[in-house]
Amino acid sequence: MLSTNFFLLILFLLFCGAIFSYDYLFRRVPNVFLLIAIALQLCCLLVLDSGLNGTGWLSALSGFAAGLVFFLPLYVLRAMAAGDVKFFAVLGLLSGPQALLPVFLIASGMAFLHALLLYASRMGLAPGLQLVAMRMARRAWYQRILGKRGNRVGIPYAAYLALAAALICIRNSGAVPGFT
Repeated sequence: MLSTNFFLLILFLLFCGAIFSYDYLFRRVPNVFLLIAIALQLCCLLVLDSGLNGTGWLSALSGFAAGLVFFLPLYVLRAMAAGDVKFFAVLGLLSGPQALLPVFLIASGMAFLHALLLYASRMGLAPGLQLVAMRMARRAWYQRILGKRGNRVGIPYAAYLALAAALICIRNSGAVPGFT
């Protein structure tokens, strides 16, 4: 029989996958995803007295506050989008403050690599990458994605936060033997 912790882990991974996909494709973090995650975590805290990875009330609320305090200045300085800030705060609520620093560091490394590849492609330093980008730009499905994306450009930072959070959560849960 599956344990509650395993079920919550699967839900968290699905949540991270949805955020990753949506932000990577459309450069948006839907509020409805965040509200569902918040509601589920609060219900778990009320009913089970613990949430994802055994997160308690104090840890969840301090993680939410830490996530907001850490990223809100970046939003004010226009270095971060509002969806990234909200998602980071929700990650704090779901996994506690102890997970925020590793998630931030891993996601920042991935975003840096993304920016480096983007820069190399635009400067003509990676002709193979430019060729792939040109071929992809001609595809009808990619044009539809760009149409839905609108004028939103930039690095999909919430996508990288979601990927990093999934890795950290899997590691902390001990669900995968040897992944520590």
